[in-house]
Amino acid sequence: MSSQPPVLTPEHEMLNWGRLILDGVPYADIVGARDRPSDQGWFEYWMSRADDYESLGDECVRTAHTLSAGEYFYLAAICVQYAQFLWFDDKRAHGQRRKVELYRKAAPYLTPAAELVELSVDGTPMPVFLRVPDGAGPHPVVVLLGGLESTKEESRLMEDLLLARGMATATFDGPGQGEMFVHRELSGDFERYTSTVIDYLVSRDDLQSDAVGVLGRSLGGNYALKSAACDERVAACVCWGGFADMDSWDTETPMTMESWRYVSKVKTLDEAHVHVHQALETRDVLDQLTCPTYVLHGMLDEIPSAFLETLRQHAVNAPLTIVVEDEGDHCCHNLGPRPRFQMADWLADHLVTTDDSPAKEHADG
Repeated sequence: MSSQPPVLTPEHEMLNWGRLILDGVPYADIVGARDRPSDQGWFEYWMSRADDYESLGDECVRTAHTLSAGEYFYLAAICVQYAQFLWFDDKRAHGQRRKVELYRKAAPYLTPAAELVELSVDGTPMPVFLRVPDGAGPHPVVVLLGGLESTKEESRLMEDLLLARGMATATFDGPGQGEMFVHRELSGDFERYTSTVIDYLVSRDDLQSDAVGVLGRSLGGNYALKSAACDERVAACVCWGGFADMDSWDTETPMTMESWRYVSKVKTLDEAHVHVHQALETRDVLDQLTCPTYVLHGMLDEIPSAFLETLRQHAVNAPLTIVVEDEGDHCCHNLGPRPRFQMADWLADHLVTTDDSPAKEHADG
């Protein structure tokens, strides 16, 4: 099978505008992508914008405008994220390396800064970025889990929502993602990597060991469910546009199927189907899920809403808050920031303790 992605048209790219905007891509750059010259490819356009932003960031460092430098370097990194995320060849590999380089330049200048923590699993390096709110701790902390094309460097704006509500954030790449991809393909033990991060977090004096949450987007929502089910230290779980199993393989788009094949490091779609079906099964552990769990699902998502009934049937020991958006697409990116605000507020309600905290009621919505 060819390693080249399906042909992208402006119409295909337009499907991602909501996600790009909410992850911090400037509107002007999106317009530029739409109106770019016919001989300039999608990848080349965004890599060029990243170079421009890096140059602006370097100049701000030179002139001691470090706040602006951090923003420019982050913009460069997020441009590279969306340059490479739909390619399955050398563009993807080059883009991943470039994005890591740019985000590491941004990290010390973000507010609060992103601290690089070097962990490992079975001898494999696993970089983690930790951001801790200002003020006296210890602080609750949320572990953010990325999806099929997501990596730790793209979650900065969601992190900011959590940080503003008093929660620290930790992001990392697991098997099949970002920096980890060169070491290991998508696998069925992602929860081991989450627990390794939690091991580190609960060892810190500035973080609250009894107030650890997990939030996973898309495929990360599957990982969040299993991570919370397999680690009793997780006090709150958010499954953001996720799923409990891969019974819905036949509803996946050709682009998504190719993504599954790529991260599984197999040659055929049939092999990918078998691999991801086995790796992403959670029904065998969902009865171990006991923490409050928030599930966001858009009815226009390619993921069938039937998985919600699977959760109700198997996650019988967890207080579930299920939010269904009738007009929402995958992860409800088309609905603007409201779903993100609601998830951040829900996590704050369950993890942040204040003298005037409202009573925490858990309902199946």
